[in-house]
Amino acid sequence: MKKGLIIVFGKDDVEFENTIIFNLLYNQKVTICLVNNGNCGKVYDLLYRLKENSKSEILILSLKKEKPLSLAAKAGVRSLVNKENYEAIIYTEPKNISHENYNNNFIEVFNKHLKKRKDKRVLLRTLYAIDELK
Repeated sequence: MKKGLIIVFGKDDVEFENTIIFNLLYNQKVTICLVNNGNCGKVYDLLYRLKENSKSEILILSLKKEKPLSLAAKAGVRSLVNKENYEAIIYTEPKNISHENYNNNFIEVFNKHLKKRKDKRVLLRTLYAIDELK
């Protein structure tokens, strides 16, 4: 089964240029969902550039209004799950990916077998924050 990564971009995240993680995850069969939280035009342009410059399968989702991280991640889950079933979906913010030591953490996390949680709603049983998995 596939794995997913949701990255929630806010209005202040227009400086993100780290495509290394996308290329590392390409071999791991990870689908990436980039969420434009707040429908900012500059962020959308950035996300579109990231998609064009990457080999990975990338979806772009724009939310009309800015939402808290967990709700934006939930919207990303809905977007991913509409296409396929996922073994695990991890969500984070761009600031967590911009550190070099996080790149190896993502590879390690996606190589682990994460168990579905039974205490969550069905849609969210496979959703994990990157901070939960360190």
